[in-house]
Amino acid sequence: MASGADASEKPSGIGVQFAISCPFGADEVLTKAKDILKIVGDAAIAGWPFNKNIIVKLPDWFTAACSPEMSPEDAQRWLTWWRSLSPREQRKAELEKGWSLENWLYWMEPDNRQWFWWDAKIIDNDIALAIEVEGWPFPWGSLRWLFLASGASAIETESA
Repeated sequence: MASGADASEKPSGIGVQFAISCPFGADEVLTKAKDILKIVGDAAIAGWPFNKNIIVKLPDWFTAACSPEMSPEDAQRWLTWWRSLSPREQRKAELEKGWSLENWLYWMEPDNRQWFWWDAKIIDNDIALAIEVEGWPFPWGSLRWLFLASGASAIETESA
């Protein structure tokens, strides 16, 4: 992961490309995202289930970017409000809502995560990211949040 895929390697799953907008610097965003994935990868190698020690290792800028946990009452109010929206408004609300650290870590657990880093390149101060997935569609909100918390302004799929 640190250096990307070898030129001779071919993904065994489905390759998915993302365009990541980074108006304030792609180098910093990519470095931050890789640093977080290294911490998560080390935790996975050491043996998940989730261990509170991973939180201590995550940098303050990342944990501060995460939303606070919602109480069950707050979650129910948000869900009720969300259900009152049109499908387009629901999507917008989901994209604008930050992830809590607990929710993000849940989707980063090895048994829950369905995407795997393949390669990333900086092109014109944006990031072209390639990941591998086992099937389409797949949950990639945790990937989106990783890059948004790292400073990206948007992340969109380019192909499936």
